[in-house]
Amino acid sequence: MEAMSERDRTPADAGPLALPAAGLRLAAAVSARPLLLLRRGGGWVAELGRVGLGRSDLAPDVPAGPVAPVARCAAQVLLATTGAVAGLLDDAVASPDMPLPAADAERLRATLAGLTSLLLPGGGPLVITGSAGAGAPDGTAATARTGPGRQDDRGRAATTAVTDATAATDTADTVATDTVTAHTADSVVATDGVTTESVATDTATADEPCPAPAEAAERVFTPPGADTPSVPFDTGARDARGGPVPGRDVAATPGAVVLRTPMFELLQYLPRTEKVRDTPVLVVPPLVHRYWLADLAPGYSLVEHLLEKGLQVFALSWRPAGPADADRDLDAHAAAVLDAVDACGRITRAPRVSLLGVRTGGLLTAAVQAHQAAIGLDDRVAAVAYLATVLDQSDALPGFAPDPATVAETADLAARDGVLDGATAVRAWAWRRGPDRVLPWAVPHGGGTADLDGRAARAMRAWVADLLPLPAGLHTDLAALAAATGDGADPDRPDVRVLGTPVRFAELRRDSYLVAADDDPVQPWTGGYRTAQRLGGGCRLVLAPGDQAGALIAPPSMATGFRAAPCSTGDGVAQRWRAGAEAVEGSWWDDLARWLVERSGTVRDAPPELGGRRLRPLFPAPGTYLGEPAPV
Repeated sequence: MEAMSERDRTPADAGPLALPAAGLRLAAAVSARPLLLLRRGGGWVAELGRVGLGRSDLAPDVPAGPVAPVARCAAQVLLATTGAVAGLLDDAVASPDMPLPAADAERLRATLAGLTSLLLPGGGPLVITGSAGAGAPDGTAATARTGPGRQDDRGRAATTAVTDATAATDTADTVATDTVTAHTADSVVATDGVTTESVATDTATADEPCPAPAEAAERVFTPPGADTPSVPFDTGARDARGGPVPGRDVAATPGAVVLRTPMFELLQYLPRTEKVRDTPVLVVPPLVHRYWLADLAPGYSLVEHLLEKGLQVFALSWRPAGPADADRDLDAHAAAVLDAVDACGRITRAPRVSLLGVRTGGLLTAAVQAHQAAIGLDDRVAAVAYLATVLDQSDALPGFAPDPATVAETADLAARDGVLDGATAVRAWAWRRGPDRVLPWAVPHGGGTADLDGRAARAMRAWVADLLPLPAGLHTDLAALAAATGDGADPDRPDVRVLGTPVRFAELRRDSYLVAADDDPVQPWTGGYRTAQRLGGGCRLVLAPGDQAGALIAPPSMATGFRAAPCSTGDGVAQRWRAGAEAVEGSWWDDLARWLVERSGTVRDAPPELGGRRLRPLFPAPGTYLGEPAPV
């Protein structure tokens, strides 16, 4: 969808008349090609006939159990209809006489996807894309696209939907697009509607709640002492109630807690190479989800990958907030990041630190960087990477942008209880979002990879359910920051201050690396492009396949490719940037590692032990806050 400037937006584009106006333009475009309309209608009627005869393959079987015939028939009718409408949208966009604007097509597709998600029996997600749908002129089946595709044996793009029965989201996500929500059964659905395969190899079904990371029934730490090694290791962890075990199945990269405060633990990871780069990298995690999306599982860990490239890596792990922590606002979190930056520099004896913000952690990172720039200390930051961070909500699809009424409602809940817990956030926002999904990657089957794929998918589902409470003060500040960076906000007169200084993203002059999700069902990738336009300094934008969580899991063994180009490409027009971006094979993890290495100073010997300068290892990674329940 091409980004429109303010002068190009009509009242219908920006207000409640946008959808009806788009519908009228669709009708005009389709009426200019009556033959195609008849062919689409004929294909749709033919597919309905196959549904009535019980010969349609549109509705896949649900892996969790049998499907009632009436529900299956209803699903097939819905898929046939949405496929036909999707085909009409493609025809309208391609109309030579009166083409439908791309922005209208995206708006209508988003509405169609939302209706499908609400009406489809079982709540299965669907994102409407192209013309290879039911009701196409050739009568072929509908394309249900949820993320990065793979090629089946006939060369047709197949897609993967890794989903779960547990609904999980966070309010900050709706404020700052840091969201992953409700999920259904694990399945792989081929685009021809014929095949359905199970993704994960574990025994979880759609009727079971997603297990949170298991608490250790017995966990033995080796505290540092005069006669003990400087790097304590976890000498035993036993699974208490099922689910992945932190430190073994998830968040398993070896390291230690080198700083512990009432707000966070700072983890330092063991180097994987004999030589390391001088400048450390600090991972700033999401504000409501746990930090270990960046350290998902062995073989699927970005932290592990960066260590293997010779970088020194640290990560923050937030302590769950309780009612007594209602005043933990944006200032408190910004101060925590600065404390962690100081500790990283102290341990590594490096003058600068690179920051890697994950989702809403990137929003916090940008606010911290803006404060540093305002007080003249931005040279303490070597470079910044923003992973699935959106600083501009203007491109959120209709119905998904934060609205004042809902934000006020959740703010009242947070103020009453001191925090907004994950379950409350789900109840407050799930009706707006529908059953969206996590799509980590297109999972290739065969070749002995099924066990790894299942393990990683299980870890992803556990991360989705592993929510942190959102303090009332932080919720209020995030809502204000989202409003201050939205459409129509004046960047020269910011309404939000962090640690007493105004937040002006245009003054961020350090080199930045942005990763935008190409297949997110709520926030189009153009939101990432608009974010890039708000930043100052050199910038590289990467468009990765997947939604805003799944796009971040791209191990080289699984990745298929991405698009990348300087943020200045396209002269401020998103589609021009996409047309000019380079298609790169492989994983953007390698690209990010190279980018960071170039900005990480000289090579030195890897440290012989973790910690340093009176910051000694306290506990082995993943630390004590990961399994700590929220205070009550």
